[in-house]
Amino acid sequence: MGVSGSLQVKDGKYYAVLSLRTNELTKKGKIKYRTKWISTGFEVKGNKKRAKEFLNEKCREYSKRNVDYCDMYFADYMVEWLDEIEPEIRANTYRGYSGNVGNHIVPYFYPRRIKIQELKVSDLEDFYKYLVFEKSKSDGSEPLSPTTITHIHRCISKALNDAARKGIITVNVATLARKPHSVKFKSQYLNERQVNELLKTVKDTPIEVPVTICAVFGLRRGEVLGLKWKAVDMENRTITISETLQQHVGGSYTSPPKTESSYRTLPIPDKVFQYLLAQKRKQESEKRLLGSGYIDNDYVCVWSDGKVITPNYLTKNFHQMIVESDLPNIRLHDLRHSVASNLLNMGFTVVQVQEWLGHSSAATTLNFYAHVDKTSKLNISRTLDTKLKIDL
Repeated sequence: MGVSGSLQVKDGKYYAVLSLRTNELTKKGKIKYRTKWISTGFEVKGNKKRAKEFLNEKCREYSKRNVDYCDMYFADYMVEWLDEIEPEIRANTYRGYSGNVGNHIVPYFYPRRIKIQELKVSDLEDFYKYLVFEKSKSDGSEPLSPTTITHIHRCISKALNDAARKGIITVNVATLARKPHSVKFKSQYLNERQVNELLKTVKDTPIEVPVTICAVFGLRRGEVLGLKWKAVDMENRTITISETLQQHVGGSYTSPPKTESSYRTLPIPDKVFQYLLAQKRKQESEKRLLGSGYIDNDYVCVWSDGKVITPNYLTKNFHQMIVESDLPNIRLHDLRHSVASNLLNMGFTVVQVQEWLGHSSAATTLNFYAHVDKTSKLNISRTLDTKLKIDL
């Protein structure tokens, strides 16, 4: 059914007034209609024909949309969307979306009262410009980074994709909006000597065990904290990465790894095996000492009472320890990068390193070639020197 409309005069100008159906019913069970006024921009005198053409074009445009009229504001839709998707996504992903919606999207769009069906590409681009040039951080200290704005853009795009799937809108305008270019994060890494220095630094601290394991196997934060003794095969001397620890408002829980390739079984080096064996004996001793007061949950990385170390605690204390040391200012995740870089520097192939780290593609592993140190480059230089025949 096409959209009908008429021309109306207001303040000396023609307006196209459309009759749009809604998804609501009257008390008598009939479909409710709402009117939408759109300025033609034409003065009344001498412009009736052009105004009529404008009206017909708008009627055709809204007929093609084939969606019920929805007067929901974009900001309100984003809040409802969050509630709908919460049960379907990881807690970490939800926290990211929730922060973007609550701290940035709603505060900007709510006072502007833009309806979801009237959201334009220019509205989103104005929003992104605001985030770039104004003090848009939650604390008002400085603008957001291009990378953070990209995350916000992805959140909006996913929400609008869902709106299009439901028939609330016909076009996801976020797919057309220009956003600031992300700046690729240049991570630092530790060489072999620095890794050993780090292991000395964390010795006898609450984060010693997870940092040590990460320094050997290059595990992600959730992978190392989600590691349980049942995944450590003492007989065959292997560990299997099959769970990750996720932090939630109500506590922590485990979930499957992020990708299929993240499921992996790795052999344990002899020194690491002895280290893990000593840690297991230590936990068993603490369990006997505390009795019923010990939290027996099978996690490898725990406090002395068996309580699991949380992701946020590990990140925060690792950062503090690095700041107070003479080591490069790396993030916890950069230990994973360090393992990749050092293994490549030792001469292992990209495929071998990919399998060790559980990268989904060799392209991810190849990114770490940039960190291979000067020794490897010198070896290449010397080899080329012996092979090339250059007349001087």
